[in-house]
Amino acid sequence: MLVIGGLGLYGLRDVTLGLLDYVRKADEVFVELYTSLVPDLDLRALEELAGRRVEVVTRREVEGAWLYSMLERARERLIVLLSPGDPFVATTHAVIKLEAAKRGVDVVYLPSPSVVSAVCGVLGLDVYKFCRPVTIVRPRPGYFSLTPYWVLLSNLRRGLHTLFLLELDADEGYAMRAEEAVELMREMEGRVGAGIIDERTLFVAVACATSPRERVRVLKVGSSTELGPPPHVLVVPGLLNPVEAECLQVVAGASREDVEAWVGRVRSLVLAEREGEGGCASPS
Repeated sequence: MLVIGGLGLYGLRDVTLGLLDYVRKADEVFVELYTSLVPDLDLRALEELAGRRVEVVTRREVEGAWLYSMLERARERLIVLLSPGDPFVATTHAVIKLEAAKRGVDVVYLPSPSVVSAVCGVLGLDVYKFCRPVTIVRPRPGYFSLTPYWVLLSNLRRGLHTLFLLELDADEGYAMRAEEAVELMREMEGRVGAGIIDERTLFVAVACATSPRERVRVLKVGSSTELGPPPHVLVVPGLLNPVEAECLQVVAGASREDVEAWVGRVRSLVLAEREGEGGCASPS
C-alpha cells in the first residue's frame, strides 16, 4: 500500500493523527520538499515522534526511475510519501496515484491544509470567487512566461480573485519573494500592455500563511515592505462584497480609497467584457 499524506503549512502542527498512525506502521517513509516550503519543519522531531526514519527524496527521483521502484515495493510493503501542504493541490502528484493504480497498488490519500484554501481564511475572501491560480516563474534565457498576466486579465474580466503561487527551486535554494513577483508582473505589463498593472493595482502579499510568522501586506508596484522569509504568495482581488472589502482594510492594511478605486477598475473590465469590448486578447 502507498499512503500519500500532506504535511500542511507549518512545522508538524498540521500532521493528522491518521497520517501519524500510518507513519508509525510504515515499512518505509519518504518526504519530498521540492514543491513548497514548510516553515519550521523538523524532520528529526517527526522521526522521534513516529519511531521511523524519514528519507528525503528529490524531484528527479520522484519523477524518474525511483518512483517505479518504490511502487513495486508498495505491492507488498506499507510505504508513506509525505508532501508539503496538500499533495494534490498545486503539485503533480496525481501522476503518482495514476502509476500506482496501473500497477494494482492501493493508495490512501490523507490531505492537509494547502495555501490555496488557507489564503481565503487569511484574507477573508470568498473561496467561490477565486478562479484559476497560476505560478509566476523566473525568466530564463529565451523564455519569459506571460501566462500569469493572461490568467489575471481573464479572471479580472469576470470579476474574480487571482492567486499567484511563486516559483520554488529546492535544488538551488531559491524561493521567489512577493516583491520580485510584482516586478515581473510589471514587466509583463510592458510586454502586453492591457493596462491592468500599474501603481494602483491592488496586490496583497501573504508570507508564511497560518504560521506564527504570518504577515499580510498590500504591495504596490515600485514599493517594498517587510514580509520576512518565504513562502510567499500574491493575491489580486476581483470584485469585492462589503465584508471582503473591509477584511482587506483590516487584515492587509489596504486603504478604503485604494480598495474602492480598484473595485471600480475591475467593474469597468467586467462591463467591457460583457459588452464585447475586452481589448487585448490572449494569443491562441
